[in-house]
Amino acid sequence: MSNSDLEHKFELSSGHSCQLLRIRKDLIPNYYILAFSKTQGEPTPEEVTEMLKLGTFHAQKLAEEVVGDPEAFTVLYSGYSARREKGWHVHIVLLGSRWKKAWLYMILSGKNLSQAFGLRKDDAPGIK
Repeated sequence: MSNSDLEHKFELSSGHSCQLLRIRKDLIPNYYILAFSKTQGEPTPEEVTEMLKLGTFHAQKLAEEVVGDPEAFTVLYSGYSARREKGWHVHIVLLGSRWKKAWLYMILSGKNLSQAFGLRKDDAPGIK
C-alpha cells in the first residue's frame, strides 16, 4: 500500500499545478497535503494565496464528506524557513473533536522538537 494517494490535480491561474494527496499515516488520520511540485520551483506570492484558498475550499468539502461537518478541519502552512521538506505544501487534517485536535498538536510538537534537537531530518535554513 502506498503512503500517499493522488486525489486531485489542479491547474493554478499561472499555469503551474498542484496536487491534493491523501497521506496515510497511522498517527494522523484523515490527513491530506496540497502540494506544489518541486520541479516548478518556489511558488509566487499569488500562487501561495491561490493554493491556500484551494486548500481551505477542499478542506471544507472533505470535512463535510468524511466527518459530516464542513468546519471540522485544520489547515497548516509552513513557509520555507519552518518546513522540514523542500517543496511547498499546505497540510489539511480533518478533525471531529477537540481530542483529535489536541492529538494532532501533540504529534506535531513531538516532530518539531525532534527536528530542533537534530534527531530528525530538517532541510529548513537556519534563521537567527
